[in-house]
Amino acid sequence: MLYFRGKKIGISNLNKYKQKSNGNKCRILTYPTARAILNKSPCSVELCLRKETCDRAAAARQGGKRMKTGLRKKAILGVLLSVLVLAGCKDQKAQEFPDTPTPEYDAQNQYLLMNLMNFQETEDFFCGTDYGGMQLRYYDKKSGVSGVLCPDPACTHDTGDCGANISTGASLSVYDGKLYWIAPKGEREAALYRSDLSGANREALRTIDPQNVINAYQPQRYMIHRGFLFLVGQADVVEGTENKIQISLLSAPLEGQADFTVLYQEQFASGVNWDVRFVGNSVYFSRISFPESLAFFDVAISRYDMSAKNWEQVYEEQGIKENIGHMWVTERGEIYLPGAGGGKAYVWQIQEGQRKEKLSWEDEENNIPDLLDGIVMTLSLKDNIRCVKVMDDTGKTLYEGKLFPQPVPGLEGDPGVYGDSQAQGPEYGFALVGGDSQKLIIHLNAFQESGGDYTLMLDLTDNLKPTVLWSDTVNA
Repeated sequence: MLYFRGKKIGISNLNKYKQKSNGNKCRILTYPTARAILNKSPCSVELCLRKETCDRAAAARQGGKRMKTGLRKKAILGVLLSVLVLAGCKDQKAQEFPDTPTPEYDAQNQYLLMNLMNFQETEDFFCGTDYGGMQLRYYDKKSGVSGVLCPDPACTHDTGDCGANISTGASLSVYDGKLYWIAPKGEREAALYRSDLSGANREALRTIDPQNVINAYQPQRYMIHRGFLFLVGQADVVEGTENKIQISLLSAPLEGQADFTVLYQEQFASGVNWDVRFVGNSVYFSRISFPESLAFFDVAISRYDMSAKNWEQVYEEQGIKENIGHMWVTERGEIYLPGAGGGKAYVWQIQEGQRKEKLSWEDEENNIPDLLDGIVMTLSLKDNIRCVKVMDDTGKTLYEGKLFPQPVPGLEGDPGVYGDSQAQGPEYGFALVGGDSQKLIIHLNAFQESGGDYTLMLDLTDNLKPTVLWSDTVNA
């Protein structure tokens, strides 16, 4: 453990504390000799510590005994050498984190639904992209100001030089105070990009191999969690004379150019859905396979331990008659599955490898619930109007009624109308982006040429009051 001004800090925080130290009469200690020992690693760590905290750290490493002055330099070198070894060794990266939530370094599960939207949340603002993933957007929570996430105040945002343009970028992540995304690099390559939260200081961190990664695995989503870049691939392959769907989970250290490691790979002869959730040092991966007739579902859920680097099968069941939805995993590692069938909707908890009913209610339309952070949400149609029911994880109803009980600023008519009734306004496609016990984030896409795209927040604490986070309107 390292100390900065008397405070324990993790290795992943070195750069942040280094930046905070600038101009505060800190002593910058660099040890080229120590780095030379690690010449096989891409390390270039410069640790900035005040002298008294270096002494405290050194003393702590010697069982709390006060060191003599002549031994301090050796102790400091020992501390830094340990830092360099850990920072340069990708196999030990995950062990720096406790097996509890660390929001700055954890993937945001509530926005990992299978949709085309890129969306992330920080303490101060929301950020994401337009529907095509072409341009970064933001919404400031305090001021209510939204716009194009471009660092140049003089930019008109309508040229290819705009700092918010990410050219069909995908899988936006906020990690350790930075923005990350995947976007094309040149004509045939893709790369992982990073910038400040303002969009400034953009840089390409690593190239994603077009042949051995993109073509081979067909990545559907990239995610960053605790120092690693993960991807889930879904590719069509031919096994003998049979066409199959190959699902793969890969990871690579976020920093450096190390190759991706295949953590999981399996082929399916029929349809398959997948989900991935990150909790602490665990990666939960579910696979739901089904025939074209949807007569039954086979479900398997596994957990990958990032520290021990091994898999554990936590649940497997075949021939389930109910339709199965997307998995949710709580911060305590509790696994839930939603489903519907036979005129009822369900939420099951996975306990000791078994599916046990936690909630159920009548639903003649067999709508499969969506599970988010602390809530259960079910969408339905009543007289061609989109309606929603939201419960907490105990089954208490938080809201039940029209999806849009209040007008949406800037939209004519009711965007919850499902059908072709032009008298009631344009018809909009709907996608759930994510949410929690305070809000729902949704996306509306107009089917009419004169419509537009809208990313909205619906306030669960205020009768689903809508806020337009950002939009792209199209004039006829």
